[in-house]
Amino acid sequence: MHIAVLALGSRGDVYPLAALAAELARRGHRIRMGASPNLVDLPRRLGLDVVPVGWDQQRMMQSEQGREWVTTTDLDLFLRRSHESYQEHGDRFGEEAVALSEGCAAIVCAVVSEQWATALAEARDVPLVAYDLTPARPNDVVPHPLVTPDPLADAAANRATYVHYARRAWRYRRDQVFRFRRRLGLAPMPPRPATLRRPLELQGYSPTLVPGVTWDAYRPIVGDLRLTPADLHRVGMSTLDPDLVRWLDAGEPPALVTFGSTHMPDPAGMLAGIGRVCRALGVRGLVVTGWGLAGVDPAATPELRVLPYVDYDLVLPRCAMVVHHGSATITAAGVRAGIPTMVCSSFADQPFWGRQLERLGAGVHVRFTELSEQVLRAGMTRLTAEPLRRRAAELGERMRTEPHGTLVAADAVGSYLAACGG
Repeated sequence: MHIAVLALGSRGDVYPLAALAAELARRGHRIRMGASPNLVDLPRRLGLDVVPVGWDQQRMMQSEQGREWVTTTDLDLFLRRSHESYQEHGDRFGEEAVALSEGCAAIVCAVVSEQWATALAEARDVPLVAYDLTPARPNDVVPHPLVTPDPLADAAANRATYVHYARRAWRYRRDQVFRFRRRLGLAPMPPRPATLRRPLELQGYSPTLVPGVTWDAYRPIVGDLRLTPADLHRVGMSTLDPDLVRWLDAGEPPALVTFGSTHMPDPAGMLAGIGRVCRALGVRGLVVTGWGLAGVDPAATPELRVLPYVDYDLVLPRCAMVVHHGSATITAAGVRAGIPTMVCSSFADQPFWGRQLERLGAGVHVRFTELSEQVLRAGMTRLTAEPLRRRAAELGERMRTEPHGTLVAADAVGSYLAACGG
């Protein structure tokens, strides 16, 4: 079957769909993937037919507008800044999505591109598969993560947050949705859901991390999507770099610190502060620069091991703790490794994951805007406490018994497409 994959967004949006696309290709499907221009390298290394679409999320997030977007706690400002990016790039992405999906028999998308994918699936009369990194559909247990990271008093209140978010978001998205639907020859307003084929909405997180949430067969909890062992081997990531192995073997398990794509006003100062905190606590530090710390001089802080990228599932089991920005990908990897976590969240689902780890007793959460050297040191000190470490180990043992999320997701997609007549 010819499947179009719309993987617009940051690394946390693109890489999980690249993992799923590679597994679907291995099962005989013909994949054509569109990914953000700065993130096409990994899908290409996986042997996928991939083209750049949309905009460079890294460049956008490093702009003044993007920095405000990723640090705001105000829902309207968050939606307005998202809308401005859609206004600037959305029409071009819509044209690219139309071309990418020409002749496809199914569409797979991440949440960032779902408004385009939904209209395309309707226009082409093909099944749609969406991927949620966090609970993002109405339910009784978890409120919408962009409205509040904390569960409310009752089921009705939790569900109401999804209505609230949908109404606010529609104010900003309406005109672009109308315009794209007209481009496809559709009526401006989407039809009632009951008149359409129901999409498959993969819930890409572990039930260990979000206990109590239940869905029907169209929203299976599959676990986080990550490269399978076969694909890790294919792209040369199935083993750790020998130099890093020697460094890990030379001392006690380190603290891994990364802030992903979070903008750093002073990257060199942040790196120096991490070094001082690790020195004060007597722990070794392994820093993964991501986008936020890109360009720092590793030699300036010789007590730290500084790398641009690592496979978290390989390296975190050899660490004592992890400090990160709260992306769904590294959150799952840290818990699966059985180590305690400090989340320094900025936006989107990051505060949800930080608070969720606190509720589960396996982590500490602060907002990145409140992070200082003293806050970092206090948080990392808390990660050494025995009850927290024991709880993290318990959750890790439970997660490691779960099947591989990418394989479960590929099974679910196969069953869904077969039921749709594919």
